[in-house]
Amino acid sequence: MIVPKLLLALFSSVAVLLTGCGNSGYREKGLAWAHDGIPFTPLDPKTFKPLDDNFARDAKSGYYMGTSVLNSDGPTFEALSDHEARDRNSVYYCDTYRKAQEYWAFKRLNIFRIPSAEPATYKVLTHGYARDADHVFYEGLPFEVRSVATFEPLNRRFARDEKRAYFEKVEIAGSDGATFAMVSDTDLEYARDKNAAYHARTETTEPNRPKLIVKTLRGASVASLRTLGRGYASDGKHVWYRGEPMNDAEASSFVVEQSSTVSEDAHDRLGAWQGGRRKLAN
Repeated sequence: MIVPKLLLALFSSVAVLLTGCGNSGYREKGLAWAHDGIPFTPLDPKTFKPLDDNFARDAKSGYYMGTSVLNSDGPTFEALSDHEARDRNSVYYCDTYRKAQEYWAFKRLNIFRIPSAEPATYKVLTHGYARDADHVFYEGLPFEVRSVATFEPLNRRFARDEKRAYFEKVEIAGSDGATFAMVSDTDLEYARDKNAAYHARTETTEPNRPKLIVKTLRGASVASLRTLGRGYASDGKHVWYRGEPMNDAEASSFVVEQSSTVSEDAHDRLGAWQGGRRKLAN
């Protein structure tokens, strides 16, 4: 029958395409190569070898998305993450960006040698962080911490070491790093340690100048604090909205609305709330 034969041919073609794709963004045709469909010529085509979707190497250089990494050592070049690679001499951070004035039509590469990074001890952590024997890095840029050896990220915004906690790479004054943790896995603005509870956020009132705001929740029962959603938190006696105390809220009856179709986001026995403010009755 013609139809089964056509289907068999179609499935065979798809199987060939999938086999050819593998797990890499690189494609080979003879001694010619392409990355995501964009052709390029390796410095040494005979020894060129993809390492993962983005990184590759040959006898002369390392590569990111088909572009030679300047001054890299090809024979010792290795991929560490989606964005990081190293050779015997240096560690590199590689990413892409687009310019608004180009209407996002062109993807440009940003490739740089990570300052001060020691290749032999460089270790990729999680959420964009890394460290070597003497420094901690976020997306390839170093920043100061109290204890490099004990540094660990909690998520992209919060991290800690044995001495202090950090929000957006800035030390949280007076925090206890050894006991610092998020209050919730879903609300990433509230955190606590053995001594205090915190709310942290970023304000962008001025373009390209984000302002970090970290507040201590005065009078909070650290052990009892829980997040309620939509910016609210309570310890059973007090309620806060994005770190601001809601002195008129009745904590024992305070409930956050989970539906976005209602005109208020929370209520207690005395009435409704919206954005941390009591809604006045009409």
